[in-house]
Amino acid sequence: MSAFATTKKILTSLHGRLFGLSKDKKLVLFGKTALFQDDQGAVVQLQGAPVAVDATATLTIADLLAGIITSTTAAAVAGTVPTGTLTDGGFTGDNALAVGEGFAWSVINTGGANAFTVTAGTDHTLVGAGAVAASTSGRFFTRKTAANTFVTYRLA
Repeated sequence: MSAFATTKKILTSLHGRLFGLSKDKKLVLFGKTALFQDDQGAVVQLQGAPVAVDATATLTIADLLAGIITSTTAAAVAGTVPTGTLTDGGFTGDNALAVGEGFAWSVINTGGANAFTVTAGTDHTLVGAGAVAASTSGRFFTRKTAANTFVTYRLA
């Protein structure tokens, strides 16, 4: 169940986007838990368990939204980003992404001598190097550019 599904509705904005408190009393804005800074200056955010992708596959929107994908394999692995339609379908109702909005995610290649390569999908373009070398990591940002159309940028 998403954090949004358990949010207590406290008011609705003029644009129909919900604000509220999650069951653990964290502020939810536009269906997403707001980042906050603790007393030591650390920015705290919710992070679920990483998703392991150890064989060539089409990544799901759930894989990307997990935030961290790991790969431990001796063979080269290709992870194709989901189609634009599947990516857009992962954000519905109050959680729908507007054009220009996006999310960050990472790949950690923990094993072998081969790369984990992120590849483009239908209506989902890749900008920058998709290959994440063995024993390194790659940071990506996926941005909605039009309905059912996304661009994933390699950041680092």
